[in-house]
Amino acid sequence: MRKLVFAPYDPSRDEEAKELFAFYPHKDFQLLSMGVQKDRMAHYLAGTLADPNTQSICLRDNGRLMGLIALQALPWMSQHFGLRMYAVRHLLSRSDGPLEHARLLRFVMEELPEVDFLDCRVAVDDIYSAHALELCGFRYVGTEVFMGRHLANDVAPSLPAGIELDFCRPSERQEVLDIVEATHVHNRFAYDPMIHTAIAKSLYCRLVENCFRTDQFGVMVARSRKGVEGFITFKTSENFSRTVGIRAASLDFIGVRPERRNKGLGVALNHAALSHLGQNGAEFAAVRTLASNYPALQILSRSGFKVTSSSLHFHKWIHRPKSTARNVQPESANILKLAKSGGDSSTNYRQATGH
Repeated sequence: MRKLVFAPYDPSRDEEAKELFAFYPHKDFQLLSMGVQKDRMAHYLAGTLADPNTQSICLRDNGRLMGLIALQALPWMSQHFGLRMYAVRHLLSRSDGPLEHARLLRFVMEELPEVDFLDCRVAVDDIYSAHALELCGFRYVGTEVFMGRHLANDVAPSLPAGIELDFCRPSERQEVLDIVEATHVHNRFAYDPMIHTAIAKSLYCRLVENCFRTDQFGVMVARSRKGVEGFITFKTSENFSRTVGIRAASLDFIGVRPERRNKGLGVALNHAALSHLGQNGAEFAAVRTLASNYPALQILSRSGFKVTSSSLHFHKWIHRPKSTARNVQPESANILKLAKSGGDSSTNYRQATGH
Protein backbone atom coordinates (compact mmCIF):
# COMPACT_ATOMS: atom_id res chain seq x y z
CA MET A 1 0.00 0.00 0.00
CA ARG A 2 1.27 3.46 -0.89
CA LYS A 3 1.85 5.86 1.98
CA LEU A 4 2.61 9.28 0.52
CA VAL A 5 3.83 11.95 2.93
CA PHE A 6 5.33 15.42 2.54
CA ALA A 7 8.53 16.18 4.43
CA PRO A 8 11.29 18.81 4.48
CA TYR A 9 14.42 18.04 2.52
CA ASP A 10 17.06 16.21 4.57
CA PRO A 11 20.60 17.10 3.36
CA SER A 12 21.98 13.92 4.95
CA ARG A 13 20.03 11.95 2.32
CA ASP A 14 21.30 13.93 -0.67
CA GLU A 15 22.17 10.76 -2.62
CA GLU A 16 18.42 10.27 -3.14
CA ALA A 17 18.14 13.75 -4.57
CA LYS A 18 21.12 13.17 -6.88
CA GLU A 19 19.41 10.02 -8.15
CA LEU A 20 16.22 11.98 -8.85
CA PHE A 21 18.11 14.67 -10.77
CA ALA A 22 20.03 12.03 -12.73
CA PHE A 23 16.70 10.40 -13.64
CA TYR A 24 15.52 13.64 -15.34
CA PRO A 25 16.04 13.21 -19.12
CA HIS A 26 14.90 16.54 -20.54
CA LYS A 27 18.19 18.47 -20.45
CA ASP A 28 20.49 15.72 -21.70
CA PHE A 29 21.22 17.38 -25.06
CA GLN A 30 22.09 20.63 -23.32
CA LEU A 31 24.60 18.84 -21.09
CA LEU A 32 26.04 17.02 -24.11
CA SER A 33 26.44 20.33 -25.95
CA MET A 34 28.26 21.83 -22.98
CA GLY A 35 30.47 18.80 -22.40
CA VAL A 36 29.19 18.34 -18.84
CA GLN A 37 28.81 14.86 -17.34
CA LYS A 38 25.32 14.19 -16.03
CA ASP A 39 26.46 12.88 -12.65
CA ARG A 40 28.39 16.10 -12.02
CA MET A 41 25.34 18.14 -12.97
CA ALA A 42 23.17 16.06 -10.63
CA HIS A 43 25.70 16.72 -7.85
CA TYR A 44 25.52 20.47 -8.51
CA LEU A 45 21.70 20.54 -8.61
CA ALA A 46 21.37 18.51 -5.41
CA GLY A 47 23.66 21.04 -3.75
CA THR A 48 21.28 23.88 -4.62
CA LEU A 49 18.63 22.32 -2.37
CA ALA A 50 20.65 23.39 0.67
CA ASP A 51 20.96 27.04 -0.41
CA PRO A 52 19.89 29.41 2.41
CA ASN A 53 17.20 31.11 0.30
CA THR A 54 15.75 27.81 -1.00
CA GLN A 55 12.97 25.83 0.66
CA SER A 56 12.71 22.21 -0.51
CA ILE A 57 9.79 19.85 0.11
CA CYS A 58 9.93 16.12 -0.56
CA LEU A 59 7.18 13.65 -1.42
CA ARG A 60 7.95 10.20 -0.01
CA ASP A 61 6.28 6.83 -0.53
CA ASN A 62 6.99 4.54 2.44
CA GLY A 63 10.20 6.48 2.99
CA ARG A 64 11.41 6.46 -0.62
CA LEU A 65 11.88 9.83 -2.30
CA MET A 66 9.34 10.04 -5.13
CA GLY A 67 9.40 13.74 -5.93
CA LEU A 68 10.45 17.15 -4.72
CA ILE A 69 9.75 20.82 -5.22
CA ALA A 70 12.23 23.56 -4.39
CA LEU A 71 11.25 27.22 -3.97
CA GLN A 72 13.76 30.02 -4.27
CA ALA A 73 12.85 33.29 -2.56
CA LEU A 74 12.97 36.40 -4.77
CA PRO A 75 13.40 39.17 -2.17
CA TRP A 76 14.08 42.22 -4.32
CA MET A 77 11.42 41.23 -6.85
CA SER A 78 9.02 40.82 -3.94
CA GLN A 79 9.83 44.37 -2.88
CA HIS A 80 9.43 45.61 -6.45
CA PHE A 81 5.97 44.11 -6.89
CA GLY A 82 4.79 44.33 -3.29
CA LEU A 83 4.08 40.59 -3.17
CA ARG A 84 5.88 37.58 -1.76
CA MET A 85 7.39 35.99 -4.85
CA TYR A 86 9.15 32.66 -5.33
CA ALA A 87 10.66 30.76 -8.24
CA VAL A 88 9.99 27.03 -8.54
CA ARG A 89 13.63 26.09 -8.91
CA HIS A 90 13.01 22.34 -9.23
CA LEU A 91 9.88 20.23 -9.82
CA LEU A 92 10.72 16.54 -10.09
CA SER A 93 8.87 13.24 -9.79
CA ARG A 94 9.45 9.60 -10.63
CA SER A 95 5.82 9.14 -11.66
CA ASP A 96 4.55 8.38 -15.17
CA GLY A 97 1.87 11.07 -15.00
CA PRO A 98 1.26 14.62 -13.78
CA LEU A 99 -0.55 13.89 -10.50
CA GLU A 100 2.46 13.77 -8.18
CA HIS A 101 3.83 16.96 -9.73
CA ALA A 102 0.42 18.54 -9.10
CA ARG A 103 0.39 17.32 -5.49
CA LEU A 104 3.69 19.06 -4.85
CA LEU A 105 2.43 22.29 -6.42
CA ARG A 106 -0.86 22.20 -4.51
CA PHE A 107 0.96 21.59 -1.24
CA VAL A 108 2.88 24.82 -1.78
CA MET A 109 -0.22 26.76 -2.83
CA GLU A 110 -2.41 25.49 0.02
CA GLU A 111 0.01 24.96 2.91
CA LEU A 112 2.47 27.84 2.53
CA PRO A 113 0.51 31.05 3.14
CA GLU A 114 3.64 33.19 2.70
CA VAL A 115 3.64 32.47 -1.06
CA ASP A 116 1.73 34.97 -3.26
CA PHE A 117 3.36 34.28 -6.62
CA LEU A 118 5.15 31.36 -8.27
CA ASP A 119 7.40 31.58 -11.32
CA CYS A 120 8.13 28.22 -12.94
CA ARG A 121 9.98 27.10 -16.07
CA VAL A 122 9.96 23.49 -17.28
CA ALA A 123 11.63 21.80 -20.23
CA VAL A 124 9.42 21.96 -23.31
CA ASP A 125 9.24 18.14 -23.50
CA ASP A 126 8.58 17.70 -19.75
CA ILE A 127 4.92 17.06 -20.50
CA TYR A 128 3.93 15.82 -17.04
CA SER A 129 5.22 18.96 -15.32
CA ALA A 130 3.51 21.18 -17.91
CA HIS A 131 0.22 19.31 -17.46
CA ALA A 132 0.51 19.62 -13.67
CA LEU A 133 1.03 23.38 -13.95
CA GLU A 134 -2.09 23.63 -16.12
CA LEU A 135 -4.07 21.52 -13.63
CA CYS A 136 -3.05 23.94 -10.87
CA GLY A 137 -4.11 27.04 -12.80
CA PHE A 138 -0.71 28.37 -13.84
CA ARG A 139 -0.66 30.82 -16.75
CA TYR A 140 1.65 30.25 -19.72
CA VAL A 141 3.69 33.40 -20.42
CA GLY A 142 6.21 32.34 -23.05
CA THR A 143 8.80 29.88 -24.30
CA GLU A 144 12.48 30.42 -23.58
CA VAL A 145 15.25 29.22 -25.87
CA PHE A 146 18.58 28.26 -24.33
CA MET A 147 21.60 28.66 -26.58
CA GLY A 148 25.29 28.04 -26.09
CA ARG A 149 28.69 27.94 -27.73
CA HIS A 150 32.23 26.99 -26.87
CA LEU A 151 34.65 29.89 -26.72
CA ALA A 152 37.66 30.14 -28.99
CA ASN A 153 39.68 33.06 -30.27
CA ASP A 154 36.86 35.32 -31.41
CA VAL A 155 37.71 37.73 -34.18
CA ALA A 156 36.03 41.06 -33.51
CA PRO A 157 33.75 42.11 -36.38
CA SER A 158 34.25 45.42 -38.11
CA LEU A 159 32.49 48.31 -36.39
CA PRO A 160 30.49 51.10 -37.94
CA ALA A 161 32.46 54.31 -38.29
CA GLY A 162 32.62 56.34 -35.10
CA ILE A 163 31.80 53.42 -32.74
CA GLU A 164 34.04 52.06 -29.99
CA LEU A 165 33.42 49.19 -27.56
CA ASP A 166 34.45 49.59 -23.93
CA PHE A 167 33.32 48.92 -20.38
CA CYS A 168 30.52 51.11 -19.11
CA ARG A 169 31.54 54.22 -17.18
CA PRO A 170 29.52 55.26 -14.11
CA SER A 171 28.49 58.42 -15.96
CA GLU A 172 26.94 56.28 -18.75
CA ARG A 173 24.69 54.12 -16.59
CA GLN A 174 21.59 56.25 -17.03
CA GLU A 175 21.99 56.09 -20.80
CA VAL A 176 22.07 52.30 -20.54
CA LEU A 177 18.86 52.31 -18.49
CA ASP A 178 17.22 54.58 -21.08
CA ILE A 179 18.02 51.98 -23.74
CA VAL A 180 16.51 49.24 -21.55
CA GLU A 181 13.22 51.14 -21.37
CA ALA A 182 13.19 51.55 -25.15
CA THR A 183 14.12 47.99 -26.09
CA HIS A 184 13.11 45.26 -23.65
CA VAL A 185 9.63 44.43 -24.91
CA HIS A 186 10.25 40.66 -25.10
CA ASN A 187 9.97 39.39 -21.53
CA ARG A 188 7.62 37.15 -19.63
CA PHE A 189 6.33 39.89 -17.36
CA ALA A 190 5.32 41.98 -20.36
CA TYR A 191 3.37 38.93 -21.61
CA ASP A 192 1.55 38.45 -18.29
CA PRO A 193 -1.81 40.28 -18.50
CA MET A 194 -1.83 40.69 -14.72
CA ILE A 195 1.09 43.14 -14.86
CA HIS A 196 1.08 46.69 -16.18
CA THR A 197 3.52 47.33 -19.01
CA ALA A 198 5.21 50.16 -17.11
CA ILE A 199 5.93 47.87 -14.16
CA ALA A 200 7.36 45.18 -16.47
CA LYS A 201 9.71 47.76 -18.01
CA SER A 202 10.78 49.08 -14.63
CA LEU A 203 11.58 45.51 -13.55
CA TYR A 204 14.08 45.09 -16.38
CA CYS A 205 15.63 48.47 -15.58
CA ARG A 206 16.10 47.19 -12.04
CA LEU A 207 17.68 43.95 -13.29
CA VAL A 208 20.23 45.81 -15.39
CA GLU A 209 20.81 48.35 -12.61
CA ASN A 210 21.68 45.46 -10.30
CA CYS A 211 24.47 44.48 -12.72
CA PHE A 212 26.23 47.77 -11.91
CA ARG A 213 26.39 46.87 -8.22
CA THR A 214 28.34 43.60 -8.23
CA ASP A 215 31.72 42.52 -9.54
CA GLN A 216 30.16 39.27 -10.78
CA PHE A 217 28.77 41.14 -13.80
CA GLY A 218 30.48 42.99 -16.60
CA VAL A 219 28.76 45.74 -18.59
CA MET A 220 30.13 46.83 -21.97
CA VAL A 221 28.80 49.60 -24.21
CA ALA A 222 28.98 50.66 -27.83
CA ARG A 223 29.89 54.34 -27.68
CA SER A 224 29.72 57.11 -30.27
CA ARG A 225 30.25 60.87 -30.06
CA LYS A 226 26.56 61.18 -29.24
CA GLY A 227 26.78 58.79 -26.31
CA VAL A 228 25.90 55.16 -25.59
CA GLU A 229 24.33 53.40 -28.59
CA GLY A 230 24.04 49.90 -27.10
CA PHE A 231 25.08 47.72 -24.16
CA ILE A 232 25.56 44.10 -23.08
CA THR A 233 25.84 42.52 -19.62
CA PHE A 234 27.54 39.21 -18.85
CA LYS A 235 28.82 37.19 -15.93
CA THR A 236 30.84 34.14 -14.95
CA SER A 237 29.40 31.27 -12.90
CA GLU A 238 32.16 30.36 -10.45
CA ASN A 239 30.32 27.88 -8.20
CA PHE A 240 28.72 26.08 -11.15
CA SER A 241 32.07 25.97 -12.97
CA ARG A 242 33.90 24.44 -10.01
CA THR A 243 31.29 21.71 -9.58
CA VAL A 244 30.75 20.61 -13.19
CA GLY A 245 34.37 20.99 -14.31
CA ILE A 246 34.00 23.54 -17.11
CA ARG A 247 34.52 27.31 -16.91
CA ALA A 248 31.06 28.61 -17.77
CA ALA A 249 29.72 32.11 -18.35
CA SER A 250 26.56 33.73 -19.67
CA LEU A 251 25.39 36.72 -21.66
CA ASP A 252 22.44 38.26 -19.85
CA PHE A 253 21.01 41.50 -21.28
CA ILE A 254 21.64 43.31 -24.54
CA GLY A 255 20.06 46.41 -26.03
CA VAL A 256 20.66 48.78 -28.94
CA ARG A 257 18.98 52.11 -29.55
CA PRO A 258 16.10 51.62 -32.03
CA GLU A 259 17.62 53.99 -34.59
CA ARG A 260 20.96 52.09 -34.53
CA ARG A 261 19.56 48.58 -35.03
CA ASN A 262 20.43 46.38 -38.03
CA LYS A 263 23.86 47.99 -38.28
CA GLY A 264 25.93 45.22 -36.67
CA LEU A 265 26.10 46.63 -33.14
CA GLY A 266 24.39 43.63 -31.52
CA VAL A 267 26.80 41.15 -33.10
CA ALA A 268 29.75 43.40 -32.21
CA LEU A 269 28.66 43.62 -28.56
CA ASN A 270 28.22 39.84 -28.37
CA HIS A 271 31.70 39.21 -29.77
CA ALA A 272 33.29 41.81 -27.50
CA ALA A 273 31.77 40.17 -24.42
CA LEU A 274 32.69 36.67 -25.62
CA SER A 275 36.25 37.76 -26.37
CA HIS A 276 36.62 39.24 -22.87
CA LEU A 277 35.19 36.10 -21.24
CA GLY A 278 37.45 33.83 -23.28
CA GLN A 279 40.54 35.87 -22.44
CA ASN A 280 39.65 35.45 -18.75
CA GLY A 281 39.42 31.67 -18.93
CA ALA A 282 35.77 30.95 -19.78
CA GLU A 283 35.29 27.86 -21.96
CA PHE A 284 31.55 27.92 -22.63
CA ALA A 285 29.00 30.73 -22.85
CA ALA A 286 25.24 30.37 -22.54
CA VAL A 287 22.37 32.73 -23.20
CA ARG A 288 18.60 32.51 -23.06
CA THR A 289 15.90 34.55 -24.72
CA LEU A 290 12.22 34.25 -25.52
CA ALA A 291 11.43 32.21 -28.61
CA SER A 292 9.37 35.16 -29.89
CA ASN A 293 12.40 37.47 -29.85
CA TYR A 294 13.38 36.78 -33.44
CA PRO A 295 15.88 39.66 -33.78
CA ALA A 296 17.83 38.36 -30.77
CA LEU A 297 17.78 34.79 -32.11
CA GLN A 298 19.17 36.00 -35.43
CA ILE A 299 21.96 37.99 -33.76
CA LEU A 300 22.87 35.08 -31.49
CA SER A 301 22.98 32.70 -34.44
CA ARG A 302 25.33 35.08 -36.26
CA SER A 303 27.45 35.15 -33.10
CA GLY A 304 27.96 31.38 -33.20
CA PHE A 305 25.31 30.29 -30.68
CA LYS A 306 23.25 27.14 -31.22
CA VAL A 307 20.01 26.05 -29.54
CA THR A 308 20.63 23.50 -26.78
CA SER A 309 17.19 23.32 -25.11
CA SER A 310 13.95 25.22 -24.60
CA SER A 311 11.58 25.73 -21.68
CA LEU A 312 7.98 26.72 -21.09
CA HIS A 313 7.46 29.56 -18.63
CA PHE A 314 4.47 29.79 -16.28
CA HIS A 315 3.23 32.25 -13.65
CA LYS A 316 0.79 31.66 -10.82
CA TRP A 317 -0.82 34.48 -8.85
CA ILE A 318 -2.23 32.86 -5.72
CA HIS A 319 -5.39 34.40 -4.28
CA ARG A 320 -4.91 35.27 -0.62
CA PRO A 321 -7.25 37.10 1.76
CA LYS A 322 -6.51 40.81 2.06
CA SER A 323 -3.77 41.49 4.59
CA THR A 324 -2.52 44.71 6.15
CA ALA A 325 0.32 43.08 8.07
CA ARG A 326 2.60 41.90 5.30
CA ASN A 327 6.32 42.48 5.61
CA VAL A 328 6.40 43.58 1.96
CA GLN A 329 4.68 46.82 1.04
CA PRO A 330 3.65 47.53 -2.58
CA GLU A 331 5.53 50.38 -4.23
CA SER A 332 2.47 51.21 -6.33
CA ALA A 333 -1.25 50.80 -5.84
CA ASN A 334 -1.62 49.89 -9.50
CA ILE A 335 0.92 47.11 -9.94
CA LEU A 336 -1.56 44.45 -11.00
CA LYS A 337 -4.33 44.46 -13.54
CA LEU A 338 -7.48 42.45 -13.02
CA ALA A 339 -7.77 39.82 -15.73
CA LYS A 340 -10.98 40.21 -17.70
CA SER A 341 -11.32 36.73 -19.19
CA GLY A 342 -13.79 34.40 -17.52
CA GLY A 343 -13.12 30.96 -16.14
CA ASP A 344 -9.60 31.68 -14.91
CA SER A 345 -8.71 31.65 -11.23
CA SER A 346 -6.77 34.87 -11.75
CA THR A 347 -10.03 36.74 -12.33
CA ASN A 348 -10.64 36.47 -8.59
CA TYR A 349 -7.29 37.97 -7.71
CA ARG A 350 -7.41 41.30 -5.91
CA GLN A 351 -4.63 43.69 -5.18
CA ALA A 352 -3.29 44.03 -1.67
CA THR A 353 -4.81 47.50 -1.68
CA GLY A 354 -8.29 46.01 -1.94
CA HIS A 355 -9.21 47.73 -5.24
